[in-house]
Amino acid sequence: MIPTEIPSDAPLVLIDDCRGTFGPLTDLRAVFELRAGLGTIAERIEAAVGRKATAVAVDRAVAGIVTERGCQTSLPANLQEALVVHGRLLTASAARVPRGEIHATADGTFVAGWLSREVLAKVWDDPSVLRNLPATRTVEARFAATPWDLTTSIAATLEEDLAIFKPATLRALRPDEGQSFGTHPIAIDQSASIGPFAVIDASKGPVVIGANVVVRPFSVLVGPCAVLDGSSVAERSLIKASTVIGPHCRAGGEIGGTIFQGYSNKSHDGHLGDSFVGEWVNIGAGTDNSNLLNTYGEVIVRLEQDGGLVRTGRQFWGSILSDHVKLAIGTRLMTGTTVGTGAMIASSKSPPTLVSRFAWVTDATDGAKYFRIEKFLETARAMMSRRGKSPSPGVEARLRELFEKSTGAS
Repeated sequence: MIPTEIPSDAPLVLIDDCRGTFGPLTDLRAVFELRAGLGTIAERIEAAVGRKATAVAVDRAVAGIVTERGCQTSLPANLQEALVVHGRLLTASAARVPRGEIHATADGTFVAGWLSREVLAKVWDDPSVLRNLPATRTVEARFAATPWDLTTSIAATLEEDLAIFKPATLRALRPDEGQSFGTHPIAIDQSASIGPFAVIDASKGPVVIGANVVVRPFSVLVGPCAVLDGSSVAERSLIKASTVIGPHCRAGGEIGGTIFQGYSNKSHDGHLGDSFVGEWVNIGAGTDNSNLLNTYGEVIVRLEQDGGLVRTGRQFWGSILSDHVKLAIGTRLMTGTTVGTGAMIASSKSPPTLVSRFAWVTDATDGAKYFRIEKFLETARAMMSRRGKSPSPGVEARLRELFEKSTGAS
């Protein structure tokens, strides 16, 4: 149950405790900027609380980028008290805490609460302080600690999102657009276009189709799933359950259990399952990934070159395709593959299950080869310009920093 209304003038602060393990997906964003449903983690919390974040505490590596996006990353001088929310909180409605209370889970994990400036200053220096705050109430809440926590929570997050975002311009599927069945909500924006013979299956969860979305004929959408603003779904596509296609994406072929952050392309046939796709990714025709081991065992992955193995606790996990990744036609990704920011794969054999940032993987390469940074940035600018975008100064600086760290070159 959502607590009583909180003061309308209450500042909202999000804290990234830097305890999650997201690999290269957080190279160019704070953890709460990762998509979790109809919005990012931050957008979902803001919608639940009813206001934008006043300030955010983030990893210093991405502070410049987050600041460029309009978020204050330092403690505001005039802030004396604020509603503080855990930056990896997936149960967005749990952010609504009455004034004077601090909520935590049974194991002591901070969820949200009202903190004075004095306490906030300590948290800004050391987020682990949150774990030692005395809770006034124990609540249930879910958090994202890994990319697969986000993808496997889609059913719950979409159900909650329909309540907290309250889409205003919705309509039903028209008779000339195809057919639908199931008892879960089907939320279609008035501006969306759906071709004939499309099928919407809402028997297992809701289906959300956003503004200016185009769903081409003979496509099948299986709930729970969402196709967000400005995206398109190609003819004869199968968008399976627990999938969120973020804004301004091109989706085609078979996609299931996957989140697209936004501005990425998988326009053609091929399978992509139980994966997380960043921004400005291009997936070539006929690309397939495996999301199940032949042994039917737990998928174990590596997220960083200098990191160890990470147990997913899942039987199904596919791939991480980080920002600006390019996959040529016919690419085959093995179970649990992580492809680092800016990597390019054009190989007739499967690449390693951990591909370095900015790696250049082809049949002709022998050992580690990398993009030249200026050529990489030229390509990134060309792709982004097709959507009227360009890399910001902060993003370019961060990409150069990542390149130097990953390759040893400048």
